[in-house]
Amino acid sequence: MGVVHCAVLLLNGILSSAHGEFLVIVPGDGFVATVGGDVVLECQLVPHILTSDMVVQWRKTGLISPVLVYRHGHNDTLAQHQDYRARAELFKDEVTKGNISLRIKNVRRSDEGEYTCSVTEGTEYEGSAAQLQVRALGSLIRIRLQGYQGDGIQLVCKSSGWYPGPEMLWICEDGQVLPQAETMYHEDTEGLVNVERNVTVMRQSTNKIKCVVQYRWLNIEREAIVKISDDIFPAGVPDWALPLVLTICLLIAAYVAVIYWNVKQNRRIKELERRKSIVENEWKRIRGHQVSVTLDVETAHPQYLMGI
Repeated sequence: MGVVHCAVLLLNGILSSAHGEFLVIVPGDGFVATVGGDVVLECQLVPHILTSDMVVQWRKTGLISPVLVYRHGHNDTLAQHQDYRARAELFKDEVTKGNISLRIKNVRRSDEGEYTCSVTEGTEYEGSAAQLQVRALGSLIRIRLQGYQGDGIQLVCKSSGWYPGPEMLWICEDGQVLPQAETMYHEDTEGLVNVERNVTVMRQSTNKIKCVVQYRWLNIEREAIVKISDDIFPAGVPDWALPLVLTICLLIAAYVAVIYWNVKQNRRIKELERRKSIVENEWKRIRGHQVSVTLDVETAHPQYLMGI
């Protein structure tokens, strides 16, 4: 605290003491903690004397039970919320001097929220609130080959255990940000965020790229670099070979068409020859069964008699 601030607090304490009152002071800028670490939520009683009749409480908005209750010189663990038993405590050697700051051990993501420090003496009550923000630094960055995507390869970058979720980027060796898919965020059972992002790298790209995680809440940046060998990329057709391949394909198609036409024509000729053979055989059969006919002049039709 600044000198002026301390002087104001001291003056308020003297005036409050003269009228038999007290103040509870909590810094107004709030507190920041990291998951797994410890945090101290500062709170000061003015005047700096905690009598045996005073009850100190720390409460968190949204919880029915208090985070901590201190009365008659010890913590009331029966009244304390079960999530904070053995994790929340006061500084025993400092309590009687007016330091009623709360220490929370092994901070969890769920500890984030608004806390109120209060002191009660008889009918008098004083309290002050402050915000606790929780941050979580995730695991190391992992890069793996996802598979082939056309003429390129697809890489995926992953990191888990962040809160809030960070920004993730793929950056090539010259500093340019690579075109990439949207960043995906998944929240785990503890409220922490897992983040991943894919990118497709082509053969003509630089062989060294990096995945960067930017965590602006604590101004932290992490990165992982990967070098890509040309042998990993799928084998492609050289530019000069494309016209040749196209020409060969056209020739093969033409050759197949000619063969098909010839086969079709041969089948047609054979069919015509077969039909001709049938007709000739039938004609021979008919000629082999010719019958001589003699007309009776008396009974024949006049039309046939004209030729006799």
